[in-house]
Amino acid sequence: MSFPTKIDKKMLVEFSASYTFFIEKHKLMEIMSRILAEISLQQVQDIRRWLGENIRSIAQDVYMKSLDAFHRGVAGDFFQLPKSFFHRIVLHGRHGSGRHSLAHVLAERWNLLILDADVLGYHHINGHEQNANAELLQQGIESDCVIRRSQAIGNIIQQRLLKEDALHRGWILYNYPNNRCEARELFEGFAVPPNRLIFLQINEQMARMRLLMRNYRPTPQDNVTYVDRQMRQFRKSEAALNTYLSYRREVVYVDATACFEAVKCHIMSHLTKTPYMLGHKYGENSALE
Repeated sequence: MSFPTKIDKKMLVEFSASYTFFIEKHKLMEIMSRILAEISLQQVQDIRRWLGENIRSIAQDVYMKSLDAFHRGVAGDFFQLPKSFFHRIVLHGRHGSGRHSLAHVLAERWNLLILDADVLGYHHINGHEQNANAELLQQGIESDCVIRRSQAIGNIIQQRLLKEDALHRGWILYNYPNNRCEARELFEGFAVPPNRLIFLQINEQMARMRLLMRNYRPTPQDNVTYVDRQMRQFRKSEAALNTYLSYRREVVYVDATACFEAVKCHIMSHLTKTPYMLGHKYGENSALE
């Protein structure tokens, strides 16, 4: 029997990332920790027989307790995440909701990568090596085609999330998704989807006020035309996007009208002391068409 001498590294990375997500989604690490603890305390003689008799009840107990606490919004030290847990966070909200500032604070707290979808797209278009995604994104921008832009940005982000630093550190992403199709692709199409989406809720008037009152930093985005375009795009896609997100367990709604410190502390507390659950709220077959 002959075996291949070359390994497809890209395929191996994608498989490993998907497998890691499967373990996280079904809480296999928590289940194994519970099993090892009970075996050591009970001094089990026949481990294989004991596993056969108890593993199902232990798995159901761990998962159902977390699910019950999730639905009731219970926070406590019992559900604190292990230090080895890699956060994969998306910050979503309209322009002026505080995504940029919060991204840097949260990234510093957990040593996460900061990924700005707009910056990733910019570097692909203006990079020395032009690939298919860069060309597709350029075509989408020139023709103002949302489908092409979304497809290109989605591909670019997926490739970035499969890099070694993202897989081994975790990340925090903003400026994506911008519509329902992108959100669905993010959660159901990515090999490494986020385990938290923080929805920063703030009304448009307050968001505009924050943008006008912040310290002046000369960037291409500091103009009324750009802000108007961002607000208009958010209004256009908000209803459909929010309908989809309301069915996801990963989504956390946060009132972003409070002061920055209050919002930051609320998010950090929620991320560390509330049990995480992944998938659709009402079963795996309840995805909205």
